Amino acid sequence: MTRRTLLGLLPGLILAGWAGRAHAQSITPENAPKYLRLEYQSGPDRKGRPSVWGYVYLNSSGLGSARVRLLVETLNAAGQPIASQIDYLDTEVAFSGRTYFEVRPKTPGASYRVSIHSGDWTKTGGGSF
Repeated sequence: MTRRTLLGLLPGLILAGWAGRAHAQSITPENAPKYLRLEYQSGPDRKGRPSVWGYVYLNSSGLGSARVRLLVETLNAAGQPIASQIDYLDTEVAFSGRTYFEVRPKTPGASYRVSIHSGDWTKTGGGSF
């Protein structure tokens, strides 16, 4: 194969590889429960400010590590959302188990709801998507 032929094929190969990985590497609110689990609670921090903290767990070993973004919703007394914010985890959720998070909601409320907003696989293990 000549260099010219190889250079002509390279963009197509790169795009084909990227397109195949982009879908497999995305974590969405719809597929997040398949891969991740949340445990959280809320209350005041040491300075009395509203805070939500907990852990994000990887459901299956062998999947790798993920960079995760959380959706934190502030709820009123009736349980209806009155504000929301997206927060990035400081560290990746690793294949070894869980990652701690702590968020200070910008809008105080009666309670809070946390869900996975999105995420990206950074290192893959032996699992299949």
